[in-house]
Amino acid sequence: MALDISANSPPYVYRLTLSSTVDELTEVTLPKSASRVSVQFITNAGKLTFEGTDGAAIGSHYASIAADSWSEVTWSNRTPAPQDNLFLASGTASTVVEILIEFPDA
Repeated sequence: MALDISANSPPYVYRLTLSSTVDELTEVTLPKSASRVSVQFITNAGKLTFEGTDGAAIGSHYASIAADSWSEVTWSNRTPAPQDNLFLASGTASTVVEILIEFPDA
């Protein structure tokens, strides 16, 4: 279930429910103008990676993110963002994730 939010201008907030299949990747395409992306998995932990295929199982290189805590990825002094997509996966059953996208720092 890929999500393309590249046409949205930061700042922008999006909330989605990930697959109920544990470790199944959801690709999120970001706006090129994004300098910072923050994610929070609600109730259940989740995973973030920059490699994979939408709908596939997560690979061995990822960051685990605890439930109900924000994790931030920042591209300092780089516009456009060097990475225009990321992949999210739920760690336990179906998980709601919040995504906050921000402008470059002034």
